[in-house]
Amino acid sequence: MTRRCLFFLCWISTVYFLPAQSAEQTLVFAREQVVAGNKSLALKTYQRVLFFSGDRYRDECQSQLAALHADLGNFEKSAFYCDLLYQSADSDSLRYEALFSKTGILMLQNQYKRALIEILSLPKSLPEPWRTRKQLYLGAAHFGIREFELARADLLPLFAAEDIEGRAEFERLMRQAERVSRKSPKTARVLSMILPGAGQFYAGDLKNGLNSLLLNALLGYWFVATGISYTFLDAAATVSPWLFRYYGGGIRRAGEILEKKKEERLRKVFRKVLGTMNDE
Repeated sequence: MTRRCLFFLCWISTVYFLPAQSAEQTLVFAREQVVAGNKSLALKTYQRVLFFSGDRYRDECQSQLAALHADLGNFEKSAFYCDLLYQSADSDSLRYEALFSKTGILMLQNQYKRALIEILSLPKSLPEPWRTRKQLYLGAAHFGIREFELARADLLPLFAAEDIEGRAEFERLMRQAERVSRKSPKTARVLSMILPGAGQFYAGDLKNGLNSLLLNALLGYWFVATGISYTFLDAAATVSPWLFRYYGGGIRRAGEILEKKKEERLRKVFRKVLGTMNDE
């Protein structure tokens, strides 16, 4: 009977202490994998620690899982762990960090309106450096939805009053962004209807503009040559399907190309805006 009691006590102590020790060792291993750049293995290891250790290493695991999923391109999972961390974090600092991380993930996916909702859920009064970071993220979100006046109001106070050169460069870049944004896909399509390739030229895509112009010119020449050599009914039957296909496709693509070019240029402008802030 005594032996059974001793065996039972030993078994209980082993079950109680072993998981904690195992979780610690696994956590150390997960950290080592992050440092070594083995992100997939680190992610699986942190998931194991989170599952078996309960709340003991919860904040670190959720924070690392959010970062690792983002690094691996799984933004939905990353945002999910940011939400978990925000709800369960023991400090305001961790909660704010989780929310800003999720906001950054949303902006990487061009979901600027959702990002704006997340930022506006923060308290109006924040200590530094969170207050400055909130202004920066608000400016980025407003810039992303092309509300440039609101972006200007968010970002301009981040420049020191005596930084006249930085403020002037910032204003110049914001005017440039407004000019880029004013270009209309409808105008690009109308120009391509009048002259194939003109919409692409308007968008700033010279290569596709020349391709469209030359291809449609060749098809037009083929149509006329076929009509003269045979009949224009033959030309309509053989050449028209190709002509309308590439002519109509060029009109549609002109608007798509303009939107893509606008997005690329606005990203470049905003990177320059951030560059002016980093130069302070």
